[in-house]
Amino acid sequence: MPLDNEEIERKVEEILQPILERRGYVLVDVEFKGAGRRQLLRVFIDRREGGISVNECASVSEELSLILDVEDFISGPYILEVSSPGLDRVLKKDREINWAIGKKVRVVTLEGELKGRLIDNLEDRIIIDDTEIEKDKILKIQLDEV
Repeated sequence: MPLDNEEIERKVEEILQPILERRGYVLVDVEFKGAGRRQLLRVFIDRREGGISVNECASVSEELSLILDVEDFISGPYILEVSSPGLDRVLKKDREINWAIGKKVRVVTLEGELKGRLIDNLEDRIIIDDTEIEKDKILKIQLDEV
């Protein structure tokens, strides 16, 4: 039975972690979308400081592609993209929020908008500068490094 998209994302993460750790990179996100002939595997990587180059993304893509060809757990054709997360990325998953700790963010809530440095990501809230915001009140968290 073929794996569902979440299982594919988890397996790709497991494969990627040692590759990225060895190179000093950080996994920001993995997305697998589509079905049939229109499948896309997106991997977003970065460094803790200084960003990541196109050549570094290409090198990770080549290594990951070889391993995925051998492991062969994705049924059908797919496109692999490895890139940086971008300066105005919307942060959706806890891993992405954890990656953004120390960076400037823009948080949109039902009450309005707050900009500042992301200090911490706790189970039920985040801390921006000296303000705590409950996660269930957040509509969007976005990098604001532009």
